[in-house]
Parts: sequence; structure tokens; C-alpha cells
Amino acid sequence: SSPIFAESLSARSDLDTICLPLLRSLYFSTTMTHDDPTITPKSGPLSHFITLTQKDRPFRSQSQLYLILILLLIFSQDPNFGRDSFRRVRVSIPTVKWYKERHIKEASLGSIILLVLLRTTTFNLNRLQDGFLLSNCCAVLLNLSPHISDLHEYVATRLVSVTTSCCKRYASLLAENGEEPEEEGDLTTLLGMHGETCRTLLTLIKHSIRKKCLEKNIHLVYALLLEQRDFRNLCQFASLGDMSSITSLIKRANMIIEENGDVMISADQTLRILKIHMAELKAYYIPERLVSDADSVVSDVSDIGNLTFTYEEEADPEVFFLPYVWDVIVGTLTTTTMEWNRKSIEVFPLNYDIEVEPLVLKKNSEGLGSSSTDLGAHDNTPDVV
Repeated sequence: SSPIFAESLSARSDLDTICLPLLRSLYFSTTMTHDDPTITPKSGPLSHFITLTQKDRPFRSQSQLYLILILLLIFSQDPNFGRDSFRRVRVSIPTVKWYKERHIKEASLGSIILLVLLRTTTFNLNRLQDGFLLSNCCAVLLNLSPHISDLHEYVATRLVSVTTSCCKRYASLLAENGEEPEEEGDLTTLLGMHGETCRTLLTLIKHSIRKKCLEKNIHLVYALLLEQRDFRNLCQFASLGDMSSITSLIKRANMIIEENGDVMISADQTLRILKIHMAELKAYYIPERLVSDADSVVSDVSDIGNLTFTYEEEADPEVFFLPYVWDVIVGTLTTTTMEWNRKSIEVFPLNYDIEVEPLVLKKNSEGLGSSSTDLGAHDNTPDVV
């Protein structure tokens, strides 16, 4: 790795230029269908959608997902990346037109990152069930959690809805396991994977509703009000951690709305009431470990502890990266110029992995030195496929 190059990337003011192509690839890698405008509608708008195949997505592989998430993890290790992605970099419609579920007029880069990571997490839980992929998703989310600010209303809704649906699935799996919680750090079972995801998403919500950033994440408060019944039910699961700050905020918001609003009020009216009574809303109970006198969203001495997760490179990173590079090459060629049989492709071992017998020189009949070992057996040409 190159720390100097990583620092130069984090210092750039156009983080969207680097991250959006990665997020776009991550989005399509977790997409099962896409809209094909060339198809004539037969039975309504849904006839436009077709199932994607390997040729439609030549780069779709778990190895690619690993690589993209590793890059995002390396970026998120720097606190400046998270802070700038939510505060400085804004993304508009022309840049994220590839996101089909919702037309987003404008949002921070951090909101787009959260949106795609939530999609990746649910796709992994429902289809891939890959523990390594999940651990990297959770690590990136937790690295960004201290910096969440000005969360887009749709992203706030998605965060809450994904959290509640994941927690419901966790409750179901817990019942199947005889109410016995998973072992700490277990990502080999569905129960463990869902439990880790629930705790990560709940941590994101807790950090997003801290008093010093509550006003900027008011849409998240409204999303919590819509799903308040589910959050009350989640309090019974001790394995998900302390949820007193979330339930206390919901209770306080309900009291403010009842005292200052009519029986039937719209979403805009609810948000307006909450904004007017923000000082009263911030009086909700919050655990002492989440309280800080710092003015900024994230202080130098963080009020939420050290949540920085870093990428640790393996001793032999080429074991992963070489097959991935060849997978990209084969996928590109297969969908453009030639058809390769993937089962017949073999990556030879590296030369230094081969035990080489020592060379012993001896004189032949002509008096010339020759080797007792066949030199052709130890060809030092580069590895090829």
C-alpha cells in the first residue's frame, strides 16, 4: 500500500469523481434486473425489466465486490473523508441517474454511499451470505457513522426500513434457535450475520440522533416516528444493545406533536413542528457515553469512542488480486471479442513457490560445464494463463 497516495486522494475536493464510479459498479453488482427501453411494453411498465445475465454484467463477481468495499474501507479510514463526504460534496441527478429506485435531485456524497451500502448489505444477506463481505460493509458504515449529517430524507427512510426489516428477520431466526443468541463475532450463520447487521445499523441511528447533529438529521427523526411500533418491540432483545436513546427520542417527539399539532397532520406539518421545538426535542434522554460538550459533530476526542476500522493487508495479497484481475480480463473479452471456457483456465503458481533443486556442474567428455539438472524445468519466464 501507499500511504502517501491514499493521503493525496483524501485531500481531493472532488471525492465524487473517485467514489461515484465505484458506487455505480457496486449498485449494478447487486442488481438482478434492469430497465431495457428497447423492449416494447406488452403488459404494463414491468415488461421493460429483464433479468441480467453474466454477459450483461461482465464484472459481476464477489471478487469485485470485495475490491470495491476494500477501497471504500481504505477511504473511510481517514476522518476527513467522512466529514467531507457529508458536508462538502453534493451530488445531483445527472451524476446518479443510474440509481433507478428513486429520483434524487440532490444529496451529499455520504448519503449516496449509505444508500448503496444498505443495498449491498441486504443483497448479501438475502443471496450471497458472505461473512467477509458483510464485515467490510459494516466497517465502512461504522467509520462513516460519526460524520452523518444532513441525511437525505429518502436515505433516512431507507436506513430505518432496512433496520426494522433486518431486526424482524433476526427475531425470527432467534426464535428458531430457541431464543439463544449468537456467539460474539460469529459471521458464519444467518443468525450471526443478521445480528451483526442489526447492531451496526442501530449504531448508525444512535450516532445520527445525537443532540449536536439532531437538527441536521430531522428527516431521520420523522422516519423513526413512522416505525416507532417496531422499535418498541425491539427493546426486548438484549443482544441488540441499549436502545434507550432511540425510544426516548420517539417518546419526546410524540409528546411535542400531541401538544402542538392536530390529530391529523401532514408530514410537512410534523417536520415544521419538530424544527420549531428543536430545543425541547433535544431534551430527550441520552446515555452519558454519547454526551459531549464539543460543538462539532465529531470532536478530536470522540464522544462515541474510537470506531475506526482499518484494512489490514494479508501477507500474500496477490493470492486474491491476481485471480481477480484475470477474472476481469476474461469477463471483458468473453463479452466483446472471444469466448473463453472458464473451466479450462488455470493460473500457474508463482515461481518462488516451486522448490528448485541445486545446480551441480560437472565436466562432460568435451570438457564443458553442464548441469545435472534440466534447466528447462526451471523456466523463469513470467507466469501466464
